[in-house]
Amino acid sequence: MKLLKILIFIFIPFLLFSCKEDIMKDIEDGSWNNERSIVSISFEHQVGTATIKRDKNNDGIVSFMFNESAGNKSSVKIKDIELSYGATADTHPGDILNFDNATNSAQITVTAESGQKRTWEITYIPFSDELIGTWKITTLSVYGGAWPEYGGAGYYNDIAERSWNWEYGGSGPVAEYDNTLTFTLEGITEAGDTYGKLINDAGADGKYANFIFIDDPDGARTPIDINYNYRKIPKGESTWKRNSQQGTITFTAADNSTATGRFVGSGQEVLDDYGNSMTVTDKAFTFEYQPTYIWIDIYKDRERLVENLKRFWIQVKKID
Repeated sequence: MKLLKILIFIFIPFLLFSCKEDIMKDIEDGSWNNERSIVSISFEHQVGTATIKRDKNNDGIVSFMFNESAGNKSSVKIKDIELSYGATADTHPGDILNFDNATNSAQITVTAESGQKRTWEITYIPFSDELIGTWKITTLSVYGGAWPEYGGAGYYNDIAERSWNWEYGGSGPVAEYDNTLTFTLEGITEAGDTYGKLINDAGADGKYANFIFIDDPDGARTPIDINYNYRKIPKGESTWKRNSQQGTITFTAADNSTATGRFVGSGQEVLDDYGNSMTVTDKAFTFEYQPTYIWIDIYKDRERLVENLKRFWIQVKKID
């Protein structure tokens, strides 16, 4: 028994040393490391961030949004690729990845230090912006009034119908109703913000609205220039940019003045707790205002359309 104990104590150090050698060998040659993942990847003309995941079969999948109008959809350059520790890939930054036109897909093979491989399916989704094209202005709608709890707020679906509030001569809101807005795309930022050129065409009448409100408390018909409230989309040529994170669109006129609003879809919206609601028929550009809380007469149009305007919608319909 004593001899057996002695042999065990002699054998154990040799066993531990042998195991340590094996472990160190695995670490040094990388045979322990089976990681073969794409950690991050980006491409030229990519919009936003690529989605990277593995499916239930442990196959690798990468998908990203691609601006086809700016690049060649068959041959897309890899801008950057990061792999898991010790892994290598059969493509590198600066390489061209060839995509199948039928499936919009390509493949990248990643090899772990251990030699194990994983094929990653790379798929792109063509980027599109519904804003691009030509839109016809159909209606100008307004919600205003600082005291809805007292009946002092109102929604006007079509401010052109209130012709007595506007300067005569067809130069009021109605002049906008044959205008067309043509949006062209000039580029997309890496964050997915689109930008381009806008042409606001005056239409057949050759006129843009001149928003001159007529205040007529005593028959004096006093004109008040409120273009600052309503000329949100510049006349003629301007530029536009959408902020994808904030959901806004900013128009910049030739004089560098700007207006920022939102582009919204069809649907009904409740405006307050006192019965006011509105409906967007197709699409609309909507702008918000901070009421002045100037009390003139809370039941008059001047209060709602001028002093305490809250929301303005330029309703549009796509024609091309």
